Parts: sequence; structure tokens; C-alpha cells
Amino acid sequence: MRIGLVVIRYGLDITGGAEFHCRMLAEQLSKKHEVTVLTTNIKFLDKPEMNFSEGLEPVNGIPVLRFVTDQSQEHSLALTEKESKISRKIRRLIHRLGLSRLIFSQFPIWKYKVESESKHLENHPFYSSTLLSYIKEFQGQFDKFIFFTYENPLTVFGSLIIPQKSILIPTAHMESMLFRSINTLVFSQVNHIAFNTESEKKMCQDLFRGSLANNSIVGIGVNQIENTLNNIDLNEKFNIHAPYLLYSGRITAVKINNFMQYFLKLKKERKTDLQFVLTGERPAIVENHSDIIYTGFVSEEDKKLLMQKSLAIINPSLAESLSLLTLEALHLGKPVIGNRKCAVMVEHELKSGSVFCYNSFESFAAIIDYLQDPKTNFDTLKIKAQEYVHKHYNWDLVLSKFEEIFKES
Repeated sequence: MRIGLVVIRYGLDITGGAEFHCRMLAEQLSKKHEVTVLTTNIKFLDKPEMNFSEGLEPVNGIPVLRFVTDQSQEHSLALTEKESKISRKIRRLIHRLGLSRLIFSQFPIWKYKVESESKHLENHPFYSSTLLSYIKEFQGQFDKFIFFTYENPLTVFGSLIIPQKSILIPTAHMESMLFRSINTLVFSQVNHIAFNTESEKKMCQDLFRGSLANNSIVGIGVNQIENTLNNIDLNEKFNIHAPYLLYSGRITAVKINNFMQYFLKLKKERKTDLQFVLTGERPAIVENHSDIIYTGFVSEEDKKLLMQKSLAIINPSLAESLSLLTLEALHLGKPVIGNRKCAVMVEHELKSGSVFCYNSFESFAAIIDYLQDPKTNFDTLKIKAQEYVHKHYNWDLVLSKFEEIFKES
């Protein structure tokens, strides 16, 4: 089968969760199918000088077609944002008032302000008219298209060009963009929606009701992580000592949330030697503290070693549809600390027995106390964590689900 995977960015050193999800799935599907990735030439939005070259490039044996993006203007983006946001404000207010079932069941498809939303998406930094034209012109060369993340223009416009061939992996979480009117068209017209978790599916069922396209919970497999040689001196290489908490991924306000304040308060009140280590692109604004360590990008080998030697992996984000970081940590048998305000992390907590969620400084401090208690049985936590991942997130299971989806007309 000929399959096109569409994602906003693609590369070995791209740290976004959806982008990594796409790369892992592409490499797994290529063992049985003819796979091509369609993406933009953007590497970092704020560093155009580092953009990839346009055209065809093999990445780990996967053919990747990169297309240039249209030049968006900040003024036009702001203007179209203002003109289009009223529809999502109305839909979000309906949801907040608890009227989703009543109103969205009666009126599942909304076209109010769709034209304005489309204009806004055409001004999006990842909008590529050449990529969309390629899909339209060469759709006959593909049997299926898999689109990653619901909110970007490549997914919205691309899936609506060939809805009968489209599989949507929405990676949705509760946010303003989810309430756009145009999403009622996308989520109702694609051939299949492959959700990552039960909580993501339930949320979308609440918003799109009976119009929701055929769907299932598919998730993702976790690649086998080999034991890493322990001959790297973390203190010498990164100025890290044990114990430490580890975060790996995009370092943004949305992802880190209020965790820095909690960590610094813990340091002040408990006089603990605990460190907080963050891997990924160093942000422009950082919290300067001797026990907050920014490593920058690290190799996969160093990342695995950092995970293995950590006290726990931390994921403070509210914006999760799955959390690959959590799955990788559990696969290694490491406990994970998550934000209780994130439904996906609560789902992992309930099912795994090795994820611990906080909703206040006091509950966060209690988790740290538990993990540093000599009586805590880490062997039991490790067994539970690895059993959970093996049962729900192994590639044989995930790929078999995709094979069933591919059989749909």
C-alpha cells in the first residue's frame, strides 16, 4: 500500500512529540508499505537560516518530500485571528456552560466563520500551498494519507482535499483551537480518526457528537530501548549529580507550566539537593539557579542514560494527547510525575501504577517524599510501568490496528 504521512516538520533532531510520533510510525510502516513523508522545509520557526533544503531527502531510509512555506505576514496573521476567533469563542462558551450535548447534538456541523478561519490558516507559518497542490495533483499515487495534529493548515486543508483517503491522528487536547468551526468539517469528513488515548477520544466525542467520523484508539508503539552503558560521567559532562528530576522536549511555558515555581519552593523549604534537568533547545528566557540544568539537545544515548539515572521523569504539561516522554520513561521502568489537570496524565496514572500526578505544591512535595523514601519499592514500580507499556503500546498491536484501518474503503 502507498501511504503518505503529512506533518509540519520532520527530521532526526526535531523534538516535537507529533513530529517524533510521525517519524516512528513512518519507519515502522515502511517495513510493509511504500511510505513517503510530506512536510515543510522548516526546522525552527525563528531560525529561517537553518531551514532544510526543498525537495526530496532520505531520512533513515524514508523518502521525505520537503516543500517551502508561503510567506506569512504577522499583521495579516493577527488580523485574520481577530476576525475568526468569534466562532470558537461561541463554541467554547457552549462547552463551558455544559450545553455541548444539547446544542452540538442538534447542530454538529458549524460553518459560521469557516471562511475567516480558512483565511487565518492560510496566513499560518506552516501553510504551504505547494504541498497542498502536490496532494491534490498526485493523490492518485497514494492509497492513504495520514495527517498529524488537527490544528495546522496542512491537516485541515489536506484532509479536506482527499477526505476519503485521510486518516487523522489529531493529538488533540483541550485548547481554544479545538473549538474552530472548520474542525467540525475535518472531524466529520475524514475516513478515520486514530486517537491516542481514551480521554482524547471522549473529549472529541463530547465536542463533535454524532458527526464524528469512524474512529478507534490506536496510540503508538514504544521503540525498544537498549540498556545504555553507564560509563558516562554525568557530573563531568552536564554538571549533574543524583538525585535529579528530568524533563525532555520542547521547553515552553505551556509545557513547563508552573513547575519551576514548585521546584524552587521545594528547594527553599526542604533544603534538598534535588536538581531539575531539562534537555532540548535552550529557551530565550531561562530560570537561573545552580540546580536547574539546561543541557541543550542531547544524543539519544545520552537521553536514555539521563532517564535511567534520574529519580523520576517530570511532565508538567497540560497540553498532552498521549505524552511520548511518559511512555519512554515507563518503558525504562522509571516513575513519572505528571500534572493532575491533564486528563491524559491522569489516565496513565490510573492504568499504570507508576505515574504520580500533583495538583498543588503540597501534593508535588508528597510525591517527592514518597520517591525518596528508602521504603519505596522501585522494583515493583518498574514491573508495573513496563507491563503497562507492553500491554497497551507495543508496535505489533499498534500496526495491527492500522492494518484494520487501511482495509476500510
